[in-house]
Amino acid sequence: MTARMNSGNVQRLNAVVAKVMAGMKPPENLTVTEWAEKRRRLSTESSAEPGPWRTTRTPYLREPMNAFTDPRVRRIVMVAASQVGKSELENNIIGYIIDEDPGSILYIHPTTIDAKEYSKLRIAPMIRDCPTLRRKVAAPKSRDSGNTVLQKTYPGGILTMCGSTEAHALASKPIRYVLGDERDRWAPSAGNEGDPWGLAMARQTTFYNAKAVEVSTPTVKNVSAIADSYAEGTMERWKSKCPHCGEYHEIQWKDKKKTYKVKSIMYVCPGCAAVSDEVTMKRQPAQWEADNPDAYAQGVRSFWLNAFVSQWASWESIILKFLNAVGNSRKLQVVYNTCFGELWEDRGELEDEDSMLARR
Repeated sequence: MTARMNSGNVQRLNAVVAKVMAGMKPPENLTVTEWAEKRRRLSTESSAEPGPWRTTRTPYLREPMNAFTDPRVRRIVMVAASQVGKSELENNIIGYIIDEDPGSILYIHPTTIDAKEYSKLRIAPMIRDCPTLRRKVAAPKSRDSGNTVLQKTYPGGILTMCGSTEAHALASKPIRYVLGDERDRWAPSAGNEGDPWGLAMARQTTFYNAKAVEVSTPTVKNVSAIADSYAEGTMERWKSKCPHCGEYHEIQWKDKKKTYKVKSIMYVCPGCAAVSDEVTMKRQPAQWEADNPDAYAQGVRSFWLNAFVSQWASWESIILKFLNAVGNSRKLQVVYNTCFGELWEDRGELEDEDSMLARR
């Protein structure tokens, strides 16, 4: 049997086919940065600037985010001070995985309480405020929805959040993606089974396209797990261009011109010794520079960042925290770790030579 179609029917059929083909969009192959700028919305619960994600506010996150979609990179390490947006690095990666390259995720926090709080305050609002994520993650309307505080299911995978002491969660099922938050605050051992990060990484063995991301504020010199991981990678530092000599340097505490009565805070270029103010330096071009570029061939990129480049932490607020902590080693450690982004070397309560002489 044959069927004959007149020209009108053929035209209508072609129009239908065209509409169907128009709806079949090919994969976009977005980077994490492109995904975030296109689909991520910052939530009021976790951001001082809610609304569409803008990488221009945190340009130093562009490279770490895009490293995740580099097929040659299997592991990313970020050592960072507070108030620089390091948690948003992992949030954007999670959103990208769910939306673009699904697979099971294990997201490890120091404790189960930390995992629950993060899920409620960061993950749940992100899913709610991003339409593409909201459509893919099951709504928590019933017990069998697959969406609980510590587990979120979506087509192609499941996000599991746990504490570093939960050996059963760290060593049970194969996992393609492993993310770790505040690595230096983890328990030294998951029960009696050893290093939590090692247990989690062992779950990726069967995946040729596995990815691991660990993020933390640094803590104490010689015992910092995140510092050890950083040393295994490319060891990149965010360096700003001096407006006077044109050389790139990392803005560090030691390069500030300081007084005990804070009237002005200036940056002294370690190359040419020229002085620049905060506004000037935060507007200068900046880039990541690696001290160990050969680690890229091993698939590990590592980044170290302090709060002096943050758009939300002023230099004055950081210096005032330091001045208020002088004389108290515990308070100083907090400033060095969370603001200066430096490891703390505990030397007791003796902060200067005068204090030592006074104890003769």
